[in-house]
Amino acid sequence: MLTFFPTPYEDELWYGIITRYHIRSGNTCWKYTIQELFPEIKGYPRLGDTMPNTSMQIIAAQLPENVLSLRDCALRHSLFPFRMRFQPLEKKREYLQEFLDGENMQPKFLFTTKRNGAEMPLRSCPQCAVEDVKQYGEPYWHTEHQIASLPLCPKHLCRLVPLPRQNTMSIGQQLILPPKNLPDAVFAATETEYSLTEALHYMYTLPYETSPNLLSENLSTTIENAGFLEDGNILRQSWDVQRLYTALTERFGTDIVVRCFGKHITKAHARRLRRYEIYSTEEYAILAVLLDIPPLAFFSGVALPLELDMKMRELACQGQVYTKARAAQLLGIREDQLLPYAKRFGIRPFWVQSGKPCADDKRQSYSVEIRLSAQEKEELDAYMAAHNMDVYGHALRYFMQKNIGDWKNNHTNERSFNNEN
Repeated sequence: MLTFFPTPYEDELWYGIITRYHIRSGNTCWKYTIQELFPEIKGYPRLGDTMPNTSMQIIAAQLPENVLSLRDCALRHSLFPFRMRFQPLEKKREYLQEFLDGENMQPKFLFTTKRNGAEMPLRSCPQCAVEDVKQYGEPYWHTEHQIASLPLCPKHLCRLVPLPRQNTMSIGQQLILPPKNLPDAVFAATETEYSLTEALHYMYTLPYETSPNLLSENLSTTIENAGFLEDGNILRQSWDVQRLYTALTERFGTDIVVRCFGKHITKAHARRLRRYEIYSTEEYAILAVLLDIPPLAFFSGVALPLELDMKMRELACQGQVYTKARAAQLLGIREDQLLPYAKRFGIRPFWVQSGKPCADDKRQSYSVEIRLSAQEKEELDAYMAAHNMDVYGHALRYFMQKNIGDWKNNHTNERSFNNEN
């Protein structure tokens, strides 16, 4: 049994708690501390991990009951809630329960977190370190600061400082606290870095139980709104992964994109992202910043609007007659895309074909001559310009349909009134 163990600080990384034990133990070498805490382990435990591991279970077993909560270790002193953010709630609960039951979850964590399982340099905030010394008498490692893609401290918005590597030993074999004399805080940052910090912090601070809304199409909607769909099958809505990857690297730089997404985004990867089957929280935070949507959109049941759908419905409801070319121009799409999009959105075509009539058009052609005064011609031209009409025949058809429709409705109402009386 252990005679003492440090009380964890708020958001303190598990590695930091072990380090504070090492300092308070008076041991002159980290090896003595490892032997003291883990006498039955051959080799070295993975103390540098940011995910729950067997070292937590071993130490908790050596302390009196209720002194150290394994659940708190996993949820408050590791990146488990953050890394598991996009896992289904049932799977998260299953992983947590298996860990609480004593199972070694490291292989599963490495599998589900992919590239995020690699050891990264520990980082600290100069401003937090000053505040920690004032409050606790020493700085400590904050768990949130260890999110590899987090560029700034969410509290102070200054750059995080990585711990310099002085040798080839792993972090878990060095057991050191953040230095008290960190360099001055650097506050210069880009808008992208501010936005990414905000998105990552939001996902980090969500309740552990929060998982993505699997019925949500918000990611697909914003991908389409941003113009990252392929020009092929409109109904399939395939992502243009090459253009998307290029946009990501231009916005965030190659290093962070390669580390999170890999050297390219495959079609299969894109499909899994769309279905929330990629469990890298950082990928979704980066996409949220690129697409300029709140991270809440991934978890909310409120659907974001599809801009083209709204614009097409708005045009269709105006009661105006457009040529196919003009309708496509106003919507920002090609002429050949008009009908497929209308079918997809369930909108009846509101444009007319220019040139020859369609093969299945059963209507007869008639010539109509209308004599107009100069003033009438000027007023007609002004009306057509105001309503985006560019063909006199289309204007005539619009007036006919509107007035004949009104006449039919009035005539029907008069007949109904007469029959009732």
